[in-house]
Amino acid sequence: MDAELLKVLPPALHGCLTPLSGGLTNSSYRLTTEQGHYWLRRGRLRPHELGIDRYHELIAHRAAAGAGLAPAIRFCEPQSGILVLDWLDEPDWRRQPGSLEALMPRVAQLHQLIPAGLPVLNLPERVRHYRQQLSAPPSWLTPLMAHFDRPELNPDFVPTLCHCDLTAGNLMGSRPWLVDWEYAALADPAFELAVIADDRGLSEQDCTGLLTHYRAAGGSMNMARLRARLHWVKLLTLLWALVQYQHTGEAEYATWVDTARKKLTSFQ
Repeated sequence: MDAELLKVLPPALHGCLTPLSGGLTNSSYRLTTEQGHYWLRRGRLRPHELGIDRYHELIAHRAAAGAGLAPAIRFCEPQSGILVLDWLDEPDWRRQPGSLEALMPRVAQLHQLIPAGLPVLNLPERVRHYRQQLSAPPSWLTPLMAHFDRPELNPDFVPTLCHCDLTAGNLMGSRPWLVDWEYAALADPAFELAVIADDRGLSEQDCTGLLTHYRAAGGSMNMARLRARLHWVKLLTLLWALVQYQHTGEAEYATWVDTARKKLTSFQ
């Protein structure tokens, strides 16, 4: 399989592949060549089931790389989800957590970008997309989703480039570098901040601090919008985990479902 994968790459990138652990949906490798080391990703089959468009991913990644926020792309083949980047010899934030004070300037800078060719993330449509993937949705799901028609959970916003998955595993080094642009879109910056807040388990007081750092870096946001988007983050995490569990049957995704559902219990 490694030999077949290497055939896709240009000759300058032929070398030795070492599998890496830690990815939830893709296969990743350390690629060692005469020129140096690279990170190679082979995407999962049927990425559309999870709302992933490889061409949109490249638009977003290239825009972020041009702004110095993401590593440069050395090779890509969107049809197969193959992506080659420079090797980053730095730990991600799961192993060596960084601070919101360090992250927010990078996020605020990202939100100044509006690249052409990207769609606007429509949260209700994304929810419907995930729901349609489920062959036997649980009985409690439809009543839960009905709550998201509330006006206060659907505030107006000006779309900007958002990574939409800035969890600790997608932040690397002290900069930090922003990696894994699969879910990037033009979106509400509040959704971006809500992903960060949910991943870090921030309290209301902590969210106030997050907003303080974001505003100090040039961003504009209020707590009401952040609260609204936190509910959407929890719902989308729940649906994403349900889809993954349906396709894999792996216990890890069942745990994700239980955790995400518990986070939404007080909302019902």
